[in-house]
Amino acid sequence: MLTTLIVCLANCGTPTTAADEIGKVAGGYLEACHELHYLKRSYCPELQAPVLLQCVNDIERELPHKFRAEFRKGRAVLEQRLSSELPVQAENRFALQLRSAGGDTALACFNSADEVAQRRIRLMRQLKIFSNNP
Repeated sequence: MLTTLIVCLANCGTPTTAADEIGKVAGGYLEACHELHYLKRSYCPELQAPVLLQCVNDIERELPHKFRAEFRKGRAVLEQRLSSELPVQAENRFALQLRSAGGDTALACFNSADEVAQRRIRLMRQLKIFSNNP
């Protein structure tokens, strides 16, 4: 799981184990939380971004107990990668939203936040399913 969490953000191959799948989903959830913070700082000051520590706690609460320590160890490395790689990804996604909103920043913020929120919900559902069936 640790390897998947650190190595895989968005462009992984097929996970090889259930632990890899859990790591990929947990990493994606944390990435979505960071993306909301990036949007808030960069374009959407009115956006209500989740508290990052709460995102971490949400993940840990859903992880099978045997993966929690591994997640804590990998989280620092993952967050370091997110700080360098996420801005480019978030910029590209926001640029697409801005074009589709005809240059309306407020609408692009709303659409971006909605897309990321839906991704977070989907990932948390997946995490719950995978965690109940490790």
